[in-house]
Amino acid sequence: MNDESITVDYEQFIPRETGFIFKFIKKDNQFIHTFIEGKLIEKVGLCPDLVIGRSLMEFLPPDQVKRKEVFYEKAWNGEQVNYEGSIGGIHYLAVLNPIRINGETVEVIGTTIDITKEKIREKQAQQMEKLSVVGELAAGIAHEIRNPLTSLKGFAKIVKESVTDQKLIPYLDIMLDEMDRINRIVNEFMFIAKPNENVHFQFMNFSKLITDCIHFMEPQANLKSIKIEFDVKVEIILDCDRNQMKQVLINLLQNAIEATEDNGHFISVSLDEAGGESVMVTIRDKGCGIPESRLKRLFEPFYSTKEKGTGLGLLTCKRIIDLHQGSIDIESQPEEGTVIRILLPRVQNTGTLLIAE
Repeated sequence: MNDESITVDYEQFIPRETGFIFKFIKKDNQFIHTFIEGKLIEKVGLCPDLVIGRSLMEFLPPDQVKRKEVFYEKAWNGEQVNYEGSIGGIHYLAVLNPIRINGETVEVIGTTIDITKEKIREKQAQQMEKLSVVGELAAGIAHEIRNPLTSLKGFAKIVKESVTDQKLIPYLDIMLDEMDRINRIVNEFMFIAKPNENVHFQFMNFSKLITDCIHFMEPQANLKSIKIEFDVKVEIILDCDRNQMKQVLINLLQNAIEATEDNGHFISVSLDEAGGESVMVTIRDKGCGIPESRLKRLFEPFYSTKEKGTGLGLLTCKRIIDLHQGSIDIESQPEEGTVIRILLPRVQNTGTLLIAE
């Protein structure tokens, strides 16, 4: 038998390039990693020096250690184990294969592959299923609400114009405001149900559109002594639906104002080119921020961080951005503020060549 060392190309066992293979043994009741190799290691924020010769608790958070040790123990007891996990925003699928000699496990070989894209598609499918349910609900109840709501609003206006007791006017104003709020909620339901209806793309001065939205929101910001700053380095023409993008910008500015404390704070808005075919809108506030647990659920139907929120505002914004073939990303830290980035293509697949000021 040849005693020369043999170099094994472990990457041949990895199903994809975006994976890695690792090995561990059990020593002094601790699982010690003896090998790791593969292109996914750096993506998850690890390196061989952090893993080889170390136990799980030396490079992973305690909650992950506790979960993985269960799988490691099963594999060491002779089972083949499959499990999913995530590190550094990367979702992965791991398979643990025990190597046994004379009925005893001598080491375990683990194979890990990146399934982040699959998880994103799965999440999108779940989101679309939820939206479908919301859409069916909206289509079924919207007209039933609108008809009596229109009558109630009309009668309330008649009563307000003819009432002689001035003490009743504030109550009637509250009734009308609440009916307007109900109508806005119904409109949001209808948009979620049929987002493609009445969409009109046209080329317009997007810089001016943002300026108009800021001017519209300034009175509300002034009530809290908040200043909205707009930094635009170049005038940008964009192919979009003016009314829908206005709805997005006003909604996001409203959220930023509500999240920001009174007395001299700033909300900054910027518009920049993001490559030759895209533009980036950034809205930044120094408000109360959003915890990570809530941040992950912001675009779910009926989920809201506001006490009286419907959970449809941000969902509607995302639907509009999706219709514009763009993306929206939200970063936030509690007590530090929130940053919203919207990436939009300059030109849609379809659009009328019309410049709107």
